[in-house]
Amino acid sequence: MINVKDRFYDSSKEISFLNHLDDRDDTFWQALNYLAILNEEKFKEEDLYFHHARYFIISRLINHIIASYQMLKMGLEDESSIMLRQAFELSWLLKYFINNPMKVKKWVVKKKLRITPLERRLSTDNNSTSGKIYDDLSNIVHSNSNSIWGSCIGGMHNSWITDRLFGLLMTIINDVIEYFEEIVSLFDISISNSELIHMKEAVINRIGYSIYETSYLLDSESTVNKLKELGEDDVIRYLEESYEIVE
Repeated sequence: MINVKDRFYDSSKEISFLNHLDDRDDTFWQALNYLAILNEEKFKEEDLYFHHARYFIISRLINHIIASYQMLKMGLEDESSIMLRQAFELSWLLKYFINNPMKVKKWVVKKKLRITPLERRLSTDNNSTSGKIYDDLSNIVHSNSNSIWGSCIGGMHNSWITDRLFGLLMTIINDVIEYFEEIVSLFDISISNSELIHMKEAVINRIGYSIYETSYLLDSESTVNKLKELGEDDVIRYLEESYEIVE
């Protein structure tokens, strides 16, 4: 007899998930901590309306990322993808406002300015990579025939899907940290918080390694070729020593 509650709370899925991620789990939380601390900062040079918008967007974004991560940990891959798409849309909204800062006040005060998903993606990268990500996730969100994973009641852990979705989560975090650098430049902000300055390099390096690890597990050959182009021989050695890829 099926016991849905037991299926949902089966701890073996989380154990399998965390064993597979290994230190990438620590990197995930460290990166989010850095982003949250960064978002809490109030910069005197920053426009008041822009501060209000980016604080709201990033706070909600962090919650969406964590929700997506927790559902992925439970093996609920379809549900994780739904929150993942929401997280991407928020990150693209932030990028839209960086590119169109004069529209922020109307969005904050009048609450009538609606920025469509397409407008956000066009502002991000002219709807190229963002458009592909959006379409791929929409196939799952809208229950199209291509949505075939995550159909097990209670969820199940699949390493390949974990790496694919986890890689996208880390990409969002990395993108938003880069967007914050653009905000600093936009308002000529001077960051004096020593904790942020100290954390920045370590966090960015760990995010980079985590993304490369995930990419290597998904497609080792393409990842190594890309790293060779970048001259990242140390990273290649680290990956090849850390993981044995079974053909």
